[in-house]
Amino acid sequence: MAEVSWGLLPVEASKIYFDPEKSIKAIEKKNKQGVTSCPSVLKLLQKTHIIKCPFDLKLRFSGSLEAPEIRPIEEFTSIHHHKLKSIFSLSPRKDWLNEEFPVFQITTPYVFTSKEEIDIIQKFPRDLIGTNCPFRLIEGQFPIDTWVRPLSWAVEWIDIKKDITLRRGQSWFDITFAHNDFSKNLKLSKVELEDKILKEIESVKDITGYIKGTSKLMER
Repeated sequence: MAEVSWGLLPVEASKIYFDPEKSIKAIEKKNKQGVTSCPSVLKLLQKTHIIKCPFDLKLRFSGSLEAPEIRPIEEFTSIHHHKLKSIFSLSPRKDWLNEEFPVFQITTPYVFTSKEEIDIIQKFPRDLIGTNCPFRLIEGQFPIDTWVRPLSWAVEWIDIKKDITLRRGQSWFDITFAHNDFSKNLKLSKVELEDKILKEIESVKDITGYIKGTSKLMER
């Protein structure tokens, strides 16, 4: 059994954040079978979890690509503007993957750790595939045994003519785990983040703002 621990940073209003939900359970609730009878599909779904959005949010793009502005539409947004500002950041255009697609992120308090050599993979949510949403998740992977850090919801805004709308409880992003022994099942356990973990998180906070080549720091 591969064991992964997860917890929330001691942030304000942490109770609004949902526990990760097993993807396979979400599919079972919808009474869907078919391809899930395939052992390889089932194995991946058993290691995949859904992280749900903690608040209502509607964002509108204004300004221009040269001078972008993003503002929340208050009547459809539950999180107060000053609270959103504290967890929201718009990347400068030179850092966008495509100069036509603005990149921004919202930090989350989710932290995943393991004593085993396990990678976490953050993915676009299965529930939003085919919904023609105006953004795509910037997917990523890193080792949670050597790189302890909170996850972010980072996206490219691929259709700036459309608002980005999120609803509390909808799929925000999916996470899955890669272990060198694929045959092992995964056990996910919630824990209180100890001071040692919090200090380690602080030691790598915003590290890309100081040096390049941070992938070397993740080496096992």
